[in-house]
Amino acid sequence: MSADDNSPAEVLAPVEQDTVPFYGHELVAVRLADERICAVLRWLCEGLGVNQQSQLRHIRGRAVLGDGLVTVRVQTEGGPQPMPALTMDVLPGWLFTIDERRVRPEAQPDVIVFQRECARVLAEHFARRQPQLSAPSSLVPSEPITHPTVPDTGAPPAEWLDYHKAMVAWIEWQRDIEGWRQHIDTRLDQHEQVLQLVPEILQRLGPETLSPAHQQTVHAMVKRLHELTGRAYPTLWTELGATFHVAKHDQIPEACWEEVAEWLRTRITRVGGQAPEQGTMWGASRHARYGV
Repeated sequence: MSADDNSPAEVLAPVEQDTVPFYGHELVAVRLADERICAVLRWLCEGLGVNQQSQLRHIRGRAVLGDGLVTVRVQTEGGPQPMPALTMDVLPGWLFTIDERRVRPEAQPDVIVFQRECARVLAEHFARRQPQLSAPSSLVPSEPITHPTVPDTGAPPAEWLDYHKAMVAWIEWQRDIEGWRQHIDTRLDQHEQVLQLVPEILQRLGPETLSPAHQQTVHAMVKRLHELTGRAYPTLWTELGATFHVAKHDQIPEACWEEVAEWLRTRITRVGGQAPEQGTMWGASRHARYGV
């Protein structure tokens, strides 16, 4: 789709739609008949804190991104509506064009977590769902077509004509059933192949890093250390990274969060400061992350 293409976009009807929880946000994504997974742009932009119309112009102005822009029919409380969506193959590319420094400060951690995990979470979500299979429109399981009875010898031509018409209908129905079964087998095979890839994908992605809420807590605690000790920020960040063997604090695995929190609390207390209570610091971050 070119930037000056004013022709109306084809509206694709998904075979599946779902709402996917994502770090305090809700994303709406669909599966198309050709198995492509698409994330609806409206909810992506809301979560990132960016303007949808501006992003649409940006996407349409980039050839590769525009290739993955489709219009899908989304079921909403007000009924079905056509909405722009991005296919999974271009979603990460678009996300990485968003500069977290150019959005509101409170939205910057969301941009980072979207860039790191959004595509993976959506792909994994649909990979673990059972395919929703639909029968062809000509197949009516509740009223199966039975094999017609051969007329008796000497039956009138009209009866034979009805018999042959019924045979054609029965044969076509058998053909539809066979096609539907092959469709099911193909979908199940594809589903199984995707499931087999999930462990490898997760392994390549590596461990989950600190959540945005935990990163915000780390920033607040490092700032407090700076105020209490007068030590330069780069020095404090370097010490934190060296302790947990990472180049940057946002590379620390989420599994190490309790150790990170205790490391910060100990140093603040050691220089006479008052760190948040353990339950307050941890509990608030968990609430922000999981909504509990």
